[in-house]
Amino acid sequence: MCGAFAAISDFKVKNLTLKLGVEDIESRGIRVPASNIQIVYEHVERGRNLIDAKWWLMLEESGMPNYKYATFNSRSDKLYSSRLTKGPFQKSRCIIPASGFIEGQNKKYHYLENPDNAMALGGICKHYKINDEFITTASIITCPGNPKLKNIHEKSIPLMLNHDDTDLINMWLSPKITDSEIFSALLTNKLNVDLRVTPIKAARDLTTKGNAFFISRQH
Repeated sequence: MCGAFAAISDFKVKNLTLKLGVEDIESRGIRVPASNIQIVYEHVERGRNLIDAKWWLMLEESGMPNYKYATFNSRSDKLYSSRLTKGPFQKSRCIIPASGFIEGQNKKYHYLENPDNAMALGGICKHYKINDEFITTASIITCPGNPKLKNIHEKSIPLMLNHDDTDLINMWLSPKITDSEIFSALLTNKLNVDLRVTPIKAARDLTTKGNAFFISRQH
């Protein structure tokens, strides 16, 4: 699960958005489910842009999040079978730029970040038209938990894309690539980035509560 992430316009995030070819994000601090976030999305006609989205994939007819289903995350093992996620995974993948993300387990919370780079979290999005208003929603893809993080969050990790791999990023964002099977190799519990892990006070409070430690990527 990824239940909160930080969106802070620092030099690491600026470098990421520069690589992605979009404008810099707004500093919105800690983002929680159903809040407004910014995503990188590539439209077949309008090209690649940074756009606003609601962090909850499924909406009610009123335009409010459908809280019956927790669709701020999308499990990797359901992407190909769920009616909600199958289409978006084929046709409307996106990237959520993040400074880091927060995980909690057994009432202990940690802030996870890459020491050197911002994070390009892999996601999917949907587009709604409600009362003549166009609304985009998004969900962060989660993969099976990694043993290195079993004391931080055992069940799952967010999909962290290698934004130095230009070909991968271009393919991920391309609306012309609808064969989502080519991304199946990404949907594992492999840790692709180095992480600095800092114990924090609470799920919505980044106040440090202990010494940071490091977890190395898997090659």
